[in-house]
Amino acid sequence: MLYIKTEIRESLIPGAGEGLFSLEPVKKGRIIANLALSSRVMTEEEYQEEQRKGNKSVIQTAVRWVGNYFLYTDTIGNADYINHSSPATLLYHCGICFAREDIKAGDELTVDYRYFLAENDVYSFSCGKGNHVVDGLSGRNALLQSARELISLLKEADIQ
Repeated sequence: MLYIKTEIRESLIPGAGEGLFSLEPVKKGRIIANLALSSRVMTEEEYQEEQRKGNKSVIQTAVRWVGNYFLYTDTIGNADYINHSSPATLLYHCGICFAREDIKAGDELTVDYRYFLAENDVYSFSCGKGNHVVDGLSGRNALLQSARELISLLKEADIQ
């Protein structure tokens, strides 16, 4: 579930296809989306197997939730158009996306896919000028690293 107004349009990221854009300004630290609402849960093994089978809804909607569990839905919504970028405009932690910075209306919403993907993910990919590989962190490392980033973000942010 998104908590801001958004629209899908051509991504500013070369080769990314469509992306998700904010239609309103957002303050740093604000919750942008809760991806756990109305989602189903699967294990990392089930997630990877469904990807290998070509399950389109899992491929497009699934994200690491916590540890070795993944969230997915049967329907594709606006939040499923958030593209990868590093640095990203959003921080993902346990199903929730936070604004990493002040976001202006018209900015593309992006996240670091290392938090979304499984370690050795079927859909890891090359990205950027250096063609570095974007692959998921282990469940433990994704949790620890995103928690550290979230604590730092919330200490800096001027939110209620």
